[in-house]
Amino acid sequence: MACTKCSGHGDCNSFFVPLNDLMSVLNGKWKMRLILCLTNEPKHFNEIWKCLGISPRILSKELKELELSGIVQRTEIDDNLKSVVYSLNEAGKELVPIIIQLQKWGTQHREKILRRFK
Repeated sequence: MACTKCSGHGDCNSFFVPLNDLMSVLNGKWKMRLILCLTNEPKHFNEIWKCLGISPRILSKELKELELSGIVQRTEIDDNLKSVVYSLNEAGKELVPIIIQLQKWGTQHREKILRRFK
């Protein structure tokens, strides 16, 4: 099946490169969960850790990747403890309805598949 966004002569990159970028941002078990965990308010590392039940090492790695991708913002709070909070920036907030729509699609698709096997 040919791509509907190109002539079939290998010029699909303009369509697929942004999708590949999106998939690399959301890739993995934890990224979408992290984004949803940060949806309503900024959170400290331990709050995110408790929310997700993820190992601290993996959480730190995933947060750094989302920060580098321009999705999560890390803010140092200048108080006695020198704590850090994480929040979604505008690009991260734009992803929330997309992730929710993907979840809805996944639920509907799962139900269709399960009905086929009943």
